[in-house]
Amino acid sequence: MKDKLSIGEFARLRNITTETLRHYDRIGLLKPIKVDTKTGYRYYSILQYEELGTIKELRQLGMSIDEIKKYFNNRNLEQSVNILKDKYYELKNRIKELQQLEESIKEKLNHLEDISQVLDFENIDIKQIKEREIITFDKYIKNEIDLSYACLELENSLKEIAPILASNRIGAIIKEKDIKTNKYTESVALFLFIKEKENIDENYIKKIPEGNYACMYYKGSIWDIEVNLKKMIEYIEKDGYKVCGDVLQIVQIDISVTDKREELLYEIQIPIKRT
Repeated sequence: MKDKLSIGEFARLRNITTETLRHYDRIGLLKPIKVDTKTGYRYYSILQYEELGTIKELRQLGMSIDEIKKYFNNRNLEQSVNILKDKYYELKNRIKELQQLEESIKEKLNHLEDISQVLDFENIDIKQIKEREIITFDKYIKNEIDLSYACLELENSLKEIAPILASNRIGAIIKEKDIKTNKYTESVALFLFIKEKENIDENYIKKIPEGNYACMYYKGSIWDIEVNLKKMIEYIEKDGYKVCGDVLQIVQIDISVTDKREELLYEIQIPIKRT
């Protein structure tokens, strides 16, 4: 059994590239036991097998080159245990984040697949909807600039991994008083449906009551709500209902998944009761 191995032979032992070994040599992390002065060929000892394996594992754990150098400068049992503990808890937190991200993406994917099957646009349905909770800062939006800032503020108020876009959690709320005075876009504020209330200021949380809602999908822009609201209210009153709360305009398909205006989809939900 030979002790001295060529750079290619040594690289194959740990399934890494020869360029990685050359890099480790240049930065002083793992130097060969001999360099041929004539050819420049690098040679390694089989006894360096453990050190290379440890470097590879520490890199997989996310340690930087400087951290690994420091580790090898004073390697001992206590230091090794502490490093492994730190990396263990980092990995646990990362796994938790990835699981949350997986759940979020799955929910978004299921939503987009389901909502893309909707064909009954501008038809009004009466739905019984359970109580929901939203967060809103009651900041009124008048244009796209206001809308962008309001979305960002809502998203930053949550302690979630994935952004809220590409979901049906964000929308606009229109006050009941403005509906009754035909000022449909006078005081429109953004809201966000809440998954968890942890770390959210209770002052900004509102309950959307359970009840009957007149619901309609429409395609176009968030600013196209007025013409659709008028149509819905006419239908509601004709059918013997009246508006009994704030109106929700929920984004079902947003600009994060399509640049085509004709694919943007919104749902209007109007709380109603019999007159």
